[in-house]
Amino acid sequence: MNSIKNKISTKLNKFLKKNPRIGNLFATLMGAVEVTFLEILNFISNHIFPNFKIIVLRKLQGLWGGRVVPLNINIPVETKYLPHQEILNIISRSHVFTIGYCYCRKKHHNCDNPIYTCIGLGVPPGQTLYTIDSKKEFFKEVSKEEIIQLLNDCDDRGLVHQLIYFPDPNFYYVICNCCTCCCETLNNYKKFLSPEIIKSDFIEITDNKKCINCGTCINICPFDARKYDSNNKLVVNRERCFGCGICIRKCPESAIKLIKK
Repeated sequence: MNSIKNKISTKLNKFLKKNPRIGNLFATLMGAVEVTFLEILNFISNHIFPNFKIIVLRKLQGLWGGRVVPLNINIPVETKYLPHQEILNIISRSHVFTIGYCYCRKKHHNCDNPIYTCIGLGVPPGQTLYTIDSKKEFFKEVSKEEIIQLLNDCDDRGLVHQLIYFPDPNFYYVICNCCTCCCETLNNYKKFLSPEIIKSDFIEITDNKKCINCGTCINICPFDARKYDSNNKLVVNRERCFGCGICIRKCPESAIKLIKK
């Protein structure tokens, strides 16, 4: 079954590389129906078929999910990276911006983080720049400066930046800023190690000479990659590090940095 799925995925990737407009069309359509799609999955899982959502998301592995990406400020200046590898680069190449409400945070209300944190890159389906109604509940038009301010605020709050993609990791339609207490994708990973999250192209490295073993990074790591060992010393599980860069902003000794894998 996996070999058949891999063959289909390989053919799809080749097709989308030759026809990127089709990939963009699929991403736009998924962006339009994502909330309804998740509502249906949740309803079936809660009332008809337990774990149905987990099963469907696993089947969609490689087609739909999130790619973790850090901000520029978490990457050394000398590092060379590709356009999809950090968010501010993506923002600089986009032209129309909207902010929509976070489906997960609005549903669960497990924290006091802002609701309007989902960043749409491009004009919403069926709309133009001149017809976007800023009073609509789901989205509002904002400036590039407001987007950057939002991203910095989300970084300070310890939220994980994810590019949500479909039908291929190269075709993303929204930047989500996710918390582990509400985000269904992050929670599915932490509970079941579900595979719909793709790691960033970076990984942390900790300078043990600078580290004072304060534990700040342990408390804020969204992926539980950092902990104390039996000797009460910080250890990092590199397999669980997604390269989000959240720990860097919070480290009081600047002992952590991101490096390209």
